[in-house]
Amino acid sequence: MKRNSVLKLEDLTSLDELDYINSIWYAIMKMEVGLLKLILADDIDYEDIGKLKFIEKLNDRFNNHKTHGDSELLLDLDCCKGCNCNKPICKFVGNHSGMHFALFFEMTDEKITDIYHCDWYGDIDFLDAF
Repeated sequence: MKRNSVLKLEDLTSLDELDYINSIWYAIMKMEVGLLKLILADDIDYEDIGKLKFIEKLNDRFNNHKTHGDSELLLDLDCCKGCNCNKPICKFVGNHSGMHFALFFEMTDEKITDIYHCDWYGDIDFLDAF
């Protein structure tokens, strides 16, 4: 996927045709906690809090989006401006509210080894941290 392209749920094909990372994106975009519980690997300590706490944290975000009228999340690529300097992050944007959050997918040998929130993206300036 090229940068600055927005991906909608309808852009993804049926779940049984998606590869692993696209399946995760699909579940997040649909805000489907149950699906995330099924497809996220049990042996990864996501965000150093574990799979269930990580999913709980995502669910809090999903509920916030739903409260603001979002029925799905769009996916846009951005770049980390912090600890993962200029590496791509996945920005999930509410289809109604425009609210967003970003996740960094850490990969080793084309396998996901961690997923964690990134707060340093977009039009943020280094001086904004101080």
